[in-house]
Amino acid sequence: MKKTIFTFLIIGLLNSCGTNKTVSEIDDYINQISTRDDLAQSITEFNTENLNGEIVGGIDIYELTDENGETFRIIAEVVKPNQSPKHYVFYFKKDSMTYARVIEFDESGNDTIVDSKYYFSGADLIKQIDEQENKIEPETVRQLSDFYRAYGKEEAK
Repeated sequence: MKKTIFTFLIIGLLNSCGTNKTVSEIDDYINQISTRDDLAQSITEFNTENLNGEIVGGIDIYELTDENGETFRIIAEVVKPNQSPKHYVFYFKKDSMTYARVIEFDESGNDTIVDSKYYFSGADLIKQIDEQENKIEPETVRQLSDFYRAYGKEEAK
């Protein structure tokens, strides 16, 4: 019995160490992308106007790419009337999202209601860190990354 418990503890520890190593590797990758000077940033902006033609919100999509058009990072700032402001950051490695950070504020923009980090390996979520009680499901985050990636590229044409 003691051997079985000990074996499960060792397996759990090894799995935990493997995840932490992968998370630290992703953090290192993010730092490497942030220090690269060969990447170009483009911005795509969409404005939301009220009935008087005044700009009352919009979406800004910042895309960081290399000379071959490979996307390494997307930042989306979303402000819409009567909705909470949102800040999304997505990092990609070889065309696959590897990290996301989602921050949503209350309607006044003062209090954070969602603040989560997501670490992915391929299609699998390896770790999710939620700083607030509210959170977004990982599959929704994946869909958001796909949407902003396609939306930014489509409008940039």
